[in-house]
Amino acid sequence: MALFRHLWQTRTDRQLLDKYRQTGRQEYLAELFQRYLHLIYTVALRYVQVKEDAEDIAMKVYEIMLSKLPPEVDNPAGWLHTVTRNESLMLLRSRQKEKQISLFENMEYADEEHHNNKIEVEDNLRKLEECIRQLKKEQRQCVELFYKQQKCYKEVANLTGFDLKQVKSHIQNGKRNLQNCMAS
Repeated sequence: MALFRHLWQTRTDRQLLDKYRQTGRQEYLAELFQRYLHLIYTVALRYVQVKEDAEDIAMKVYEIMLSKLPPEVDNPAGWLHTVTRNESLMLLRSRQKEKQISLFENMEYADEEHHNNKIEVEDNLRKLEECIRQLKKEQRQCVELFYKQQKCYKEVANLTGFDLKQVKSHIQNGKRNLQNCMAS
């Protein structure tokens, strides 16, 4: 029996809107909002896909309903759906902008890092050239032919007149001396 009395006393959306407009009492809008809260939450969640964000949007929609409900609204479900969609899209846009700004900042950092790396590489190349100049003549000659000109051991031997064992020895010793020089 109580269920029938409750159903009988339930007001329509139109009645709640009229009561709110007549009295200005927020309890009528709160009842209307509560009626459509599941719709608001579901729509928001479909867009933003994060429960906490959907809850925040629902609260934002309630605030908008209290402060900006147009007098000509006759279909509160449609109006709430539209407001919820718009709030969800605004949140997604702001997140996209945040991502773009973050990406831009990362690109600037990467560009600065690239610039710093380029300077470091140039410094290392200068130091390597200086270290190559400090090698013994035979080591320098073999290292330059092998690494810079990418000649094989046999070609280095033919070009320098050293035998194959000497070429390998000069390259190995030259490489070790270069590593020591670069580390200092």
